[in-house]
Amino acid sequence: MAAFALLATVLFVRVMLADRESTLADAHQGVANAAALLAERADRTLRVAELTASRVADLVARYGAEELAERLVGDLVALDAASPEVGSLWVLDASGRVVASSLTPPPPRLDVSDRDYVRALLDGEADTITALMRSRPEGLWFFAWARAVRVDGRLVGIVTAALHGEDFGAFARRLGLDPGAELSLYRRDGTPVMHWPLPAAQPVPNAAVRTAKEGMTEEQGADGAARLVAWRAASVMPVIAEASLPRTVALAPFQTRLLQGSLLFVLGMAIAGWLAVAGLAAERREAEARWAAEERGTALETLLRERLGLLASLQEREARLRLAQQAGGLGLWDLDIESGRLSLDGEVFEAWGAPGAAGTAPGTTTGRAALRAIHPADRRRVMATVALSWRSGAPLDTEFRLGTGEAERWIGVRAEARGHVRPTERLLGIALDVTGRRQAQQSLQDAKLGLERRVAERTGALAQANARLREGEARFRGLFNATFQFIGLLSPDGTVLEANAAMLRLGGVRAAEVTGRPYWAAPWWPDEPEVHALLRGAVSDGAAGRFVRRETEMLDVSGRRLMVDFSVTPVRDEDGLVSLLVAEARDISSLKAAQALLHEAQKMDTLGQLTGGVAHDFNNLLMAVLGNLALARKRALQSAPELMRHLDAATQAAERGATLTQRLLAFARRQDLKPRAVELRGLLAGLDALLRRSAGPLVNVEVSVPEDLPPAHVDPLALELALVNLAVNARDAMPDGGQLSVRAALVEGAGPSGLGEGRWLTIAVSDTGAGMDAATLTRAVEPFFTTKGPGHGTGLGLSMVHGLAAQSGGQLLLESAPGRGTTATIWLPASALVPEVTAAPSWEVPAGCGRGAVLVVDDEELVLESTAAMLQELGYEPLPAESGEAALALLSTNPGIVAVLTDHAMPGMTGLMLAERVRAERPDLPVILATGHAGAWADAPGAPPRLMKPYGLGELAAALRGVLAEAA
Repeated sequence: MAAFALLATVLFVRVMLADRESTLADAHQGVANAAALLAERADRTLRVAELTASRVADLVARYGAEELAERLVGDLVALDAASPEVGSLWVLDASGRVVASSLTPPPPRLDVSDRDYVRALLDGEADTITALMRSRPEGLWFFAWARAVRVDGRLVGIVTAALHGEDFGAFARRLGLDPGAELSLYRRDGTPVMHWPLPAAQPVPNAAVRTAKEGMTEEQGADGAARLVAWRAASVMPVIAEASLPRTVALAPFQTRLLQGSLLFVLGMAIAGWLAVAGLAAERREAEARWAAEERGTALETLLRERLGLLASLQEREARLRLAQQAGGLGLWDLDIESGRLSLDGEVFEAWGAPGAAGTAPGTTTGRAALRAIHPADRRRVMATVALSWRSGAPLDTEFRLGTGEAERWIGVRAEARGHVRPTERLLGIALDVTGRRQAQQSLQDAKLGLERRVAERTGALAQANARLREGEARFRGLFNATFQFIGLLSPDGTVLEANAAMLRLGGVRAAEVTGRPYWAAPWWPDEPEVHALLRGAVSDGAAGRFVRRETEMLDVSGRRLMVDFSVTPVRDEDGLVSLLVAEARDISSLKAAQALLHEAQKMDTLGQLTGGVAHDFNNLLMAVLGNLALARKRALQSAPELMRHLDAATQAAERGATLTQRLLAFARRQDLKPRAVELRGLLAGLDALLRRSAGPLVNVEVSVPEDLPPAHVDPLALELALVNLAVNARDAMPDGGQLSVRAALVEGAGPSGLGEGRWLTIAVSDTGAGMDAATLTRAVEPFFTTKGPGHGTGLGLSMVHGLAAQSGGQLLLESAPGRGTTATIWLPASALVPEVTAAPSWEVPAGCGRGAVLVVDDEELVLESTAAMLQELGYEPLPAESGEAALALLSTNPGIVAVLTDHAMPGMTGLMLAERVRAERPDLPVILATGHAGAWADAPGAPPRLMKPYGLGELAAALRGVLAEAA
């Protein structure tokens, strides 16, 4: 009996606790719904108030507050009538005194400068939502949307759109709240804006600051009682709606049900106790009879009495359990997992129309039949819940609808896993009809939906207008902030109204820091008079209706200057007046830098072409000069020996000019890199004078080269140009003079990173100049990168040196620090070959003379005559031609020609094209190409041998002997 009573009590307590939690959850949801509806209502009402106040502010800005009070009060009344959400409109002058109102009759001119919101607007705020206030002298509670009206940054008036507390009271009454419920609106700092029920006399205290957008909690009210509180932040306006309900009111329905259930439970337990006492008395009488009969009866009678007693006890327990089930409206069920049999115990199952399986004992059915009785929409969920409880041994707790009967019935079941061998062989549980609670929840939901529908119908037109307005504003805001251009919206006088995200990031400011300020005072503009004048002029032109476009500079947050393409576009209203200026700026710094680099590249290319052309033409002139000097020396040696000294001096000067042309061709990239074994000591000795001239008179140049250095593998002309470039860079780094050191050394072993073991020659060029920081050093070898001012550098010097070292199999290393100078070290591989001794061109007539006709082709008349004279001096018969076409004509009429000597760079048909034609017509006829510069064709397979200009009699004789010997 005690076990049964304990079990019944536990079940009853669990049901009541579940009912209590459900009641609290429903109350929380109701409070949250009320807060959400209040937030939506506040958002909509304040938005209308903001728009209405903006229209009134436009009138004040255009006509002035006093003019509006005297002549345009009708417009104020019309705006108030067009906005039913707004209770009244008020206009204050710059000192905080009321000058106009939409009320009839007009109120007296009160001084409200002591109001908190008036002081805030006087201190510089643009808009504000006032705290809950009481009107004077009526004593009505209200709050308002207030806007400051400023012209040229000067306050000219204040507009307030008042929202009466009684209007929100009507909205609260339509919600049908429970007794004791409260609705409140707060600013985000906790300042009360509106409260319902309206306070009697004292203002509402500040609320706790809510950091989350929405939430629910339980708090202690002003009377010390616990309250259920829910809040929701408005989606647009900076207010928070809050609804609260006393916990005692929320639990009142549960307490009623608890009292009724407790009475029924106590009554059931009393009846069960009375039956138990009666059963015990009968059991004692039967026991005494059994003891008397035992003295006379047999063992069989004893066994019979025991079984009868057991049966009576079982029947008694079943009666007690049935009473408990009837008192609580519960049904017991037992599911055997192995067999699928479901045992049902309780009258409620019969009332619910529970199925019974044919051929089974009364009160039993199968699990499959029970599932068919469940509503089809809930079967899968119930099967999954039962399977989860069976597998995991967790308690089962679910609700479902019955599929039988016309009326919808909801059943709640709870069970625990039990078993003898395995803990999940059976599920033992209870079933309870929860239709009433479900219907109550549905009724509450229907009431909420009906209320929302009625509210939506009443405010449908305004909601649609607000939705379109918000959608348009959201699209505008998305496009406005998504663009990478810097965009600002200005009033016609140049005041900043809006600035997009790109512009705010550029200046590193927030919107509130620049809104309302003059556009030219924004932090992204340089604080320079000429920039301010340009911006003021652009705003003035835009206000006059003209489109303006300029190029100017802006500043980013780090102070870096950006070149921008700036424009001002006027926007007109429906009256054709300029009401808005759109200021746009596009960063064109990269474009300008690219244009500058392109200009430098074109300038360098033009300079290279010019240098190459001049050097080529100079070579032709030197060819004529040196050739004729050689012939003159020969004749002077025989007739006028005293002239030899002058001719030798002229020949040396011409040879120095030829060397200079080779350097010019190397600068113009008209000369291929021809690395070979180079003796560095002799190269630097010959370059000493040029290095000193390049460094300038203020720089002391020191060249140090050991005597026993092995030769380096490098193109000598390219190396000379690289060293001159380094000397020029050192001179520019030491404008006030300094020390330039050039030191060569031998390094055996591993080179720097990227170079392996070997023998390396280093040429270190060091200066005592300003040096470079780490950022500049990392970019020093980039093409076109330079720290020099415009017109003082191309940014190609170090990149050329870097390219020479890399193509030669070495590397360029730069070491520098600010104030410590720079050291540029060229690493070059050592050569195992013996350096070639470059003999000066021989202008003497070699021993032995040639024979046969030689076709000589050149478009320069002086070079053609000089070369013909040299061929004649060597014993050949020259056949001169001034073009490739003329040469082909002579070739066809002179079969005795033994060789062709042609210039390469000729108009029309080049020397290489002529060589291909000669090869096609006479494959056995040798061709020599004479040129002042070489191209990629020079090393092509099968290309004719070349003779570099200027050449002497010895080089010409050797070239002809070589090709004629090869042809023979």
